[in-house]
Amino acid sequence: MTASPAASPSSPPAARLIGHWLAGLDRGGIPEEVATVGRGCIIDTLGVALAGADAARMAREEALDIYAPGPCSLLGGGRLCAEGAAFANTAAAHALDFDDNCYAGFVHGSAVVVPTALAAVEAAGGTGADLLTAVVAGSEAEYALAIALGNGVYEAGWWTTALFGTVGAAAAAAKAFRLDGDRAADAVAFALCGAGGLRACFGTSAKPLLAAQAAANGLRAARLAMRGGAVPHGVVEDPRGFARLVAQGRFDVTALDALGRRWHLLDPGIDTKAYPVCLSSHAAADAVRDMMAEHRLDPSDIAAVRCVVPPVVAANLTYDRPATPGEARFSLPFAVACVMLHGDLTLDHLSGPTLADPRLRAAMERVSLRSDPGWNADPDRARLAPEGADVTVETRTGQSVRRFCASARGTVARPLSMEAHTAKFLACAGRAIGPTAAQRLHRRLSAIDALPGLDGLLDGGAD
Repeated sequence: MTASPAASPSSPPAARLIGHWLAGLDRGGIPEEVATVGRGCIIDTLGVALAGADAARMAREEALDIYAPGPCSLLGGGRLCAEGAAFANTAAAHALDFDDNCYAGFVHGSAVVVPTALAAVEAAGGTGADLLTAVVAGSEAEYALAIALGNGVYEAGWWTTALFGTVGAAAAAAKAFRLDGDRAADAVAFALCGAGGLRACFGTSAKPLLAAQAAANGLRAARLAMRGGAVPHGVVEDPRGFARLVAQGRFDVTALDALGRRWHLLDPGIDTKAYPVCLSSHAAADAVRDMMAEHRLDPSDIAAVRCVVPPVVAANLTYDRPATPGEARFSLPFAVACVMLHGDLTLDHLSGPTLADPRLRAAMERVSLRSDPGWNADPDRARLAPEGADVTVETRTGQSVRRFCASARGTVARPLSMEAHTAKFLACAGRAIGPTAAQRLHRRLSAIDALPGLDGLLDGGAD
């Protein structure tokens, strides 16, 4: 496939376009509606990261073993150098698969960008406004590059959270370290040279660890850029480079030209998860939950749940009969059965006892999934329902009810209320630091622009 439209011979290399945009961005150049979304990403990510710190214990122990002490906060206590903190905290942010999504690249952008920005700003002695700026910078750079290369990268089997996440991390760190345009370009280019990640990791502990590795690698790329050296700014466009190898040559340079004019935090926007499982299962779970409420169905009334989904959903949800919480996060029968039995799907349901419950196992047997290969033939359906579900519930009395759910709760099309966002943060953070400290931290993060420094931000101390 050829680039469409191609970068013209006179166009600056992609890494340089990104790097010089990063160097020119400051807090005053971020529209308030973009800053509001960025602030929400910080709050949601740190909430789920606090909840996930225990699940990411292996990453924390590895970081403590191999990284030097430093000024940067570790969730759960202690401090390390920036790279070590980014590694451990990113693993925590993604350990529960409760972090946000963006359809620019099909990525978990914030799970990598927010912990990396936090570590880099702490290392640089920056402010709360610096943190918000670095998060917006890293997110926009990552999403713009993903748009330029297209969603075919994800469909081909690359795990784009790790692949593009290292660019988001490098960009966030470059902004936090106040690199000039050429040095920021060096950071992005170096990060791209070693980027990778495969969707084969889904359902295993490799998934959060690969996100953590992307964060550490991106931050290291920014640190190396400060030291100088020869870096290939044309790494995306090179005949042996990124676009050809991972995107079959597709590269739309106009997506990068639009940096600072099209804000990807607004369009396509950020999907905040209402359930701590892969977003691919949320629409079906919501459809069943809504139909049960509308028709006053009890779990014992349901004989079968038949879910027709787009190919990407079927490709992501590969565990029909999950044996572990990790597998359950990528199981449509688990998500639907859990909602059928419990009316919800929370972190407490991702447990051995829940999975071993014979009622849940029986309910999962009643749930089926069928991929519709023609789903994307309708451009409107492909755009409006990329992870939707067409669900039919059949009752034991012969009744059949059907619902098409294009978008799950929490997605851009059906955003959570501010109250629901806050409740999610308090529930997640409260598991780790208690309700009082969680409320205090939420107040601080909600006023992140006003913080003169980040020291003690996560320690639960007084306002």
